[in-house]
Amino acid sequence: MENFQHDEVTRFADVRRKVGRRDVLIAGGTDLVPLMRDGLVTPRTVVNLKTIRNGATIRASRTGATFGALALVADIAAHAGVRRAFPSLAAACDAVGTPQIRNMATLGGNLCQRIRCWYFRQNVPCHKTGSRGCPAVEGLNEYLGILGGGPCHAPHPSDPAVALAALDATIVVRLGRFPGLAPGVSKSIRSRAGRRTDPARKRGDPGTIRLSISDLYATAHRRGDSETILRPGDVIEQIRLPSRYAGARQIYVKATQRAEWDFALVSVAVVWPRGRGSKPRVVLGGVAPQPWEVEIRDAGKGKAWAQRVAEAAIGAARPLSQNAYKVDLARNLIAEALVS
Repeated sequence: MENFQHDEVTRFADVRRKVGRRDVLIAGGTDLVPLMRDGLVTPRTVVNLKTIRNGATIRASRTGATFGALALVADIAAHAGVRRAFPSLAAACDAVGTPQIRNMATLGGNLCQRIRCWYFRQNVPCHKTGSRGCPAVEGLNEYLGILGGGPCHAPHPSDPAVALAALDATIVVRLGRFPGLAPGVSKSIRSRAGRRTDPARKRGDPGTIRLSISDLYATAHRRGDSETILRPGDVIEQIRLPSRYAGARQIYVKATQRAEWDFALVSVAVVWPRGRGSKPRVVLGGVAPQPWEVEIRDAGKGKAWAQRVAEAAIGAARPLSQNAYKVDLARNLIAEALVS
């Protein structure tokens, strides 16, 4: 690990003053520290977010939920209001890593963690390490994605991101000093980014923007240095859930190679909006570089309907040489979740 400076902030608004292009943010450090140890990240300065006041607030009820980005994954999983109103998120947070990791990892950090592809983590030349192509296509790809089409085939490892996508979460991002968003971001997201939600801008503070989960990971498969659209100095400040899904029927299930502390081979979150004839929201994890939202064409119930939905959901799957099992696994997991 190379030498670096250490700094800290007490407000999210101060991050932009502290973070340059060669600096990084740290909260729980469960992902950043291994990346630094392996030489994949070599920051000039590490800026500590844990010193931010009221950054770990958790509020959850039938009127919605608000999470400070520094809220611990373990605290969200155990929070009574979350378990009552948003049980799929509680289950997803409870599925993260080991108890030790859950008690260190923050929600914002979990959403921004890097991929777990063996080639990337070993700094093998690839799309994510500054080269071209994906050596996993012809190599070790048993745990990689079956949807999305590359150039990176590594699935995003976050469990909470899958549940948050199904719950139509809003990510509040405090913008840094660098204008615009990451290269490759679509014009529609740039348009939303142009409508800042924070009208009080002092000393040139560009304020905040609101993004959906799909917006946050819009460049996950194309961008090399990150799986989000965030630039240096941008920081997730809050995660918000709307009231319309609070208390609704919902589930998060996860298939892993080992029973505990493992990343998802396939996971699925399902949320049933209230009202007769409403179509469920279905999101897959472990199959693509971002949480994969499934289009549900018709409302229904029963095993036959669930199997039709599951079959259509993975119709576009293009497995690699060693992960075709994920197609069947995803199909079965979706069908099981829809009738549970």
